[in-house]
Amino acid sequence: MSKVKSILVLSVFALVLIYISVTGFQCASAEVTGAKVYIQRQDWVNAEKQLLKEVENNPKNDEAWFLLGYVRGEQKNYEGMLEAFNKSLEISNRFEKDIANFKLKYWVDNFNAGVVYFGRFQNNRDSVQYIEKAIEAFKTATLIIPDSASAYKNLAYSYLSKEDIPSAVEPLQKAVELSGEKDTDAMKMLGKIYYDFAYRHTMKFEDPENRKSISVGVNADVVRSAFGNPDVVNVIKQEQPQPREKRPRRPAPSQPKVEKWIYQKYGLTVELENDVVKSITYAGETYQEGSVSVVLDSTEFYAAREWYDKAIDIFNKVRNLEPTDEETLAFLSNAYINAGRSDEALEAFRSSVEAHPENKYFHYNYGVLLLKAERFEEAIKEFSSAVEIDPNYKEAIYNLGASYVNWGVKLKQQAEDLALKQNLEEQKKYEDMAKDKFRQALPYLEKLTEIDPDDVFIWDLIGKIYANLGDVEKAEAAFKKADELRNKK
Repeated sequence: MSKVKSILVLSVFALVLIYISVTGFQCASAEVTGAKVYIQRQDWVNAEKQLLKEVENNPKNDEAWFLLGYVRGEQKNYEGMLEAFNKSLEISNRFEKDIANFKLKYWVDNFNAGVVYFGRFQNNRDSVQYIEKAIEAFKTATLIIPDSASAYKNLAYSYLSKEDIPSAVEPLQKAVELSGEKDTDAMKMLGKIYYDFAYRHTMKFEDPENRKSISVGVNADVVRSAFGNPDVVNVIKQEQPQPREKRPRRPAPSQPKVEKWIYQKYGLTVELENDVVKSITYAGETYQEGSVSVVLDSTEFYAAREWYDKAIDIFNKVRNLEPTDEETLAFLSNAYINAGRSDEALEAFRSSVEAHPENKYFHYNYGVLLLKAERFEEAIKEFSSAVEIDPNYKEAIYNLGASYVNWGVKLKQQAEDLALKQNLEEQKKYEDMAKDKFRQALPYLEKLTEIDPDDVFIWDLIGKIYANLGDVEKAEAAFKKADELRNKK
């Protein structure tokens, strides 16, 4: 993190001695007069003692409060300085300009000290003391002039350099607010932090330890062991068949014991017959066979959604200010997808493409969303538009090829499903369509080898495509090239 910026050192401020030389010691109490003498000697401790006596005896003395603020500032007691300056301003605005100048002076002193300490930490990252001092200096700057966006921004970058990400959030939010939501650097950094928080919650939610499996056919004890006792047990009564005519009574056949166990916390319902799981209903789906993976705690899921929503909000604002920023568009589309808001993302980027048809990044990101939705034909159209605007747009060229490859893979899977159903005519049709898509991918992937001839992944992919097309010679040549590049590394 090297974005901390310094403020040019301002011209030397006229010290209060100039003020004293002009006003002299006229019409002043003994305490104020004594304080001015001590100030000339830079004896700040005794000057403060004299001024404290004066404001105790004469709390309406605006000059005494002003001088007390200055003396405290020289002793780096900035909270006390601000308290005294505010007292003076409450009485009159006679020293308003002087107070503003002194506050600015101390703000610059602390801001530039923070920059120096930050630089020392960057040169020697083992010296944690420097980043701690930088943080303290920038904090003090925000205390002295609370509406300074640059101090909050540098404070945030200092926390990030210390890898204290949570502490960076509040100063970044303040920097964004004070900039009127125009500082795109601060906004992007804040959006990335929100995205990172969301991702961490997602990983916790998807942790295998947060899931337990249940299978049709297991007994009731296994269910209890995994999920505990159900919240509700519904006993399902079986209807008894009614005899059509009178016959000698026989013992009625025993009916199976059928129960529904409801686990409200997990959104899970288990139907058991004679203490054996017969069906499982989870997340709106009912399963008559196989296993179901049940999430034990959804708290992390909802926390992730909340942070993704915040990231989406701020990245949309950045997009409005910097519509061609590729990184922002990538974060925005991924946040939409991870938040389960793919439809909104598609609509947002579709609108952007219509409003800015000359913007290759909008075409590209809209294409990525369409590709993830397996809307291959539409995705190809958007990637093609991006390449028309920039013929060397590597990412768009790759995704053009990837769209055809993924389309081919899907058709091949459909062909395999048809083979299982012994529908040989349809199977052949889908196999041919799959090969056609693989062939259409090749020109784009081969163009990538011209742009970056050392890309092992692309050579491997080309080899696999030729293998699927049955061209053994070209497949072997591509795989050989990939192996040669791997051996060089």
